[in-house]
Amino acid sequence: MASFAAGTPKDSLFAGERLLLVGTYGQDLGFVKGEGAGIYAFRLTGTGTFGCAVFLNRPLVGADIVGANPTYLCKHPTKPGLVYVADEEDLAGGGRCRALQVTLGSSGAPECSPLGAEAVATGDSSPCHVVATADRLYVANYCGGAKGTGSAASFALDESGAPADKTTAPLPPGGRGVAFPREEPDVDLTRQEKAHAHMALASGDGSGLLVPDLGSDVVWRLAAPSLGDAEVACTLAPGDGPRHAAWHPSLNVLYVLCELSCRVVAFAVDRRTGRSLDKEPLAAARTLPPECYGGRATGPPTEPKSTCAALVVHPNGKWLYCSNRAVDVDGLVTRLEIEADGAVDECTAVHLSTGGRTPREIAFAGPNAELLLVANQDTNSILSFAVDGATGALERRHRVSCPTPVCLLDLGQPPATPSE
Repeated sequence: MASFAAGTPKDSLFAGERLLLVGTYGQDLGFVKGEGAGIYAFRLTGTGTFGCAVFLNRPLVGADIVGANPTYLCKHPTKPGLVYVADEEDLAGGGRCRALQVTLGSSGAPECSPLGAEAVATGDSSPCHVVATADRLYVANYCGGAKGTGSAASFALDESGAPADKTTAPLPPGGRGVAFPREEPDVDLTRQEKAHAHMALASGDGSGLLVPDLGSDVVWRLAAPSLGDAEVACTLAPGDGPRHAAWHPSLNVLYVLCELSCRVVAFAVDRRTGRSLDKEPLAAARTLPPECYGGRATGPPTEPKSTCAALVVHPNGKWLYCSNRAVDVDGLVTRLEIEADGAVDECTAVHLSTGGRTPREIAFAGPNAELLLVANQDTNSILSFAVDGATGALERRHRVSCPTPVCLLDLGQPPATPSE
């Protein structure tokens, strides 16, 4: 069955095999027809080849444990094999999250055990992102129910790493003078009708939590772990719809991916504290070819209609990648060159087909980000691309089927299952 070998085959980018976990949708929610049944697991080799890690490619852990829509995953930064999952099963009533311990059994197959008696409520609806520090777990709740607003949740972690005491804080009703309903040009009234938390990103010293607010076109900085003292860290243009953000590996630069306008905007932000160093953007770049924007200087792409989903920055600080979800055609991965000061320029953009529809997540895999993985949500596939660290070029390697993949998490080689 599963074998996590240590050899280095020809054309391999790294030695041995790594365990890849995949979060999925399992329900028809209108915007997605989920076909998943839990969290799936694959073996990933240094050549970029996928293999089944569980017999008959069944879920590693089923919906009875992690819920019907275990979409987003993250791992603990210091506890090997400890994983957190957010479940969006009850979109209106509230989400939940749970901790899982993943190990390798004596046969080499992965095993998964939940920590704690049951999942814990995130305090709000539609949890769409989780991130863990050494002693806290943070969750971004997108919706806020029918009448509320998006929010962030902060959990203390007990000695085992399981979530315990919780604090939930709704996002402020608007940033930089935003008032709902919004009336500015380019605003999407169907998506930006209120504040929407779409991600949680911790500052280097743990004192701040950055939360992109798609509805208000700002990135909030909340004091961590209390989630109080909200202040605007980054201000985007009306209609940008900030979704995800990522740090430059060494510079005080934060890259914000705008879902609705399909732009990447770079800001000067202190990596240690998460506080703004300059309210004006350092640089901005569109993520799609110019013809997709219909000749307009501002506003979203229309030819075809598209939205952005995920953003990663290579550890060498030279390249940035993001996923673009086009309507009724295959998506694109866009690579942008990062200049010495951290700026990006759309003149350096290179676009590559993802080989499937709705590329939801992109993620690096391998000890030094040797592979880029893409989850094509609506065509049930995951692709691997080799990353050329010198040029940033991507070379397609392999494809594997997976039902409605959303999140991709490289666990490396999990610890062995303790003997009884």
